[in-house]
Amino acid sequence: MRSVTINRLIRFWLFFALLCLALSCSQADPAGTYKLVYVQDGDSVVLCCERGKKFTVRLLDIDAPERYQPYAEKSKALLKNLLEGERLKLLGDKSDRYGRRLAIIEVDGDNINEKMVSSGAAWVWKYSNNRHMRSLQQEAKERKLGLWALPEEQRQDPSDWRKAHPRK
Repeated sequence: MRSVTINRLIRFWLFFALLCLALSCSQADPAGTYKLVYVQDGDSVVLCCERGKKFTVRLLDIDAPERYQPYAEKSKALLKNLLEGERLKLLGDKSDRYGRRLAIIEVDGDNINEKMVSSGAAWVWKYSNNRHMRSLQQEAKERKLGLWALPEEQRQDPSDWRKAHPRK
């Protein structure tokens, strides 16, 4: 009789400890929103929550200018302006080969990935099949917004730029 009670007590505390561990490792607060820690560049951010650890998010379907490309700092500044102080919702749970979460970031229902493209702060990712994003990019291009206002010789798709300037 006594061993049954001890066994139940051990199982209860084990369950309780595992539950506490699972809750403390969560990346989102109870509402499923995140907070900006910092912006790496115009298409990558580091986020966190009230509990848990920091993690990197790569904005899905966009490619922003690289660090030494024209318009890189403006792209980064716009993304920071759109996210700073806001509660961020992530849509998408896949990761890339670098372990970054690939997601659409929403603020109050607004798609930030789309805003980056429609303002001319980022290209649509070269391999994206998202027709809506492509039409937003075409509109920004026609209106000469953001990087589309730069002279053509200063505009180079970031994936092409990375090939021409490999990391050391």
